Amino acid sequence: MSRLQEIFDGWKNFTFQNPSVEEEAKKRIAICIDCPKLNQRNFCDLCGCYMPAKVRSRKSHCRLRKW
Repeated sequence: MSRLQEIFDGWKNFTFQNPSVEEEAKKRIAICIDCPKLNQRNFCDLCGCYMPAKVRSRKSHCRLRKW
């Protein structure tokens, strides 16, 4: 999956929520909340992604390998 497809998938799942995706997203964002790379605007300072959307992309991964 290309990076653009991952971004699209995350934003699609952010906009049109799916219960199975939301379950995984909650686990992922809980990990991100404790990470020093997550800034106050919910962007990752390492990859530059808006994390509420990225955690909803099933094929995306944390660059720090936390999820």
